[in-house]
Amino acid sequence: MTDNVLSRAGHAARTHVEPGWVDISATIKQRLRTITRRSRPIRAAADNGITLFVTDHVLISALRRAIAELRCELDRVQLICDGDTCTGAVLDLVTSYGQDLHEVARHVRTTAYGVFTDLLGPIDPPFGADGIDIVITGLTTDSDHH
Repeated sequence: MTDNVLSRAGHAARTHVEPGWVDISATIKQRLRTITRRSRPIRAAADNGITLFVTDHVLISALRRAIAELRCELDRVQLICDGDTCTGAVLDLVTSYGQDLHEVARHVRTTAYGVFTDLLGPIDPPFGADGIDIVITGLTTDSDHH
């Protein structure tokens, strides 16, 4: 008898549609469609001087990985562009409490500029590491960020 009750309850749970769920589901799908964005091409140069393009998604993903190795986390990345040429960036950063934030910013700026030059080649016009602004948007006591 218990198996029969559980079987009926399971069937009812699987077949029951919560009122309004279809509307909620459609709303969620619509929001997902509006928050996805297309990638933006960023001009790059191969070692032989040939122009090519790297998407901003690729550049930002590489920045996130490189910055994570410094035990920091990128909160937000704003690429500054003139047309399809990257001329700088603003990196919002979360790092651990108790560090010398000027030193953290210097390391992040140097690492980020390395990512830019690795992926974009010789940057014209060159914006240098000084063209990368670091904003500390959060501090954590999480030991993973030490």
